[in-house]
Amino acid sequence: MTTPAPDVLYSAAEIAARVDEMAEAIAADLGTELVAVPILTGAMVFAADLVRALWHRGVAVEIMPMRLKSYGANKSAEAPPVLTMGLDARLEGKTALLIDGVCDVGATLVAATEHLKGQGAARIASVVVIDKPVRRKGPARPDYVGFSCDDLFVVGYGMDAAGALRHLPYVGVVR
Repeated sequence: MTTPAPDVLYSAAEIAARVDEMAEAIAADLGTELVAVPILTGAMVFAADLVRALWHRGVAVEIMPMRLKSYGANKSAEAPPVLTMGLDARLEGKTALLIDGVCDVGATLVAATEHLKGQGAARIASVVVIDKPVRRKGPARPDYVGFSCDDLFVVGYGMDAAGALRHLPYVGVVR
């Protein structure tokens, strides 16, 4: 049985244009050296595009991923995130750019930021493809946002539904 493709929420062209705009702002705000910290696995596609766009703006980017699990097979991030892979080096005095696919209730952003502080980052900024402010339960606010949306379950562009649909070149909605 074939699963129907999710409805397109943001096209590949819209995403590419927005990533370019965010890279411009990040380069202007954060300077020419930073450590990109993508949260695996949902941010991997976005992070790849973003660090290349930053490079085109003269930013030297070191990439140091981390892994936090919060969704599992669920469609909401209600459980506290679990750090399953920390950084492979300390960030003493460096500027860290935390990269994630979606900011839902904000718990992942908070947990990841605390981890980076504990690793000695001098400055921490965050960027997400999708922000769902309607779901926020605390003070977490990404510094850079690709798109804001209502309480929709989004997939594609690295984000998944129980491990599937990460490969889509667009952000889609599972209804």
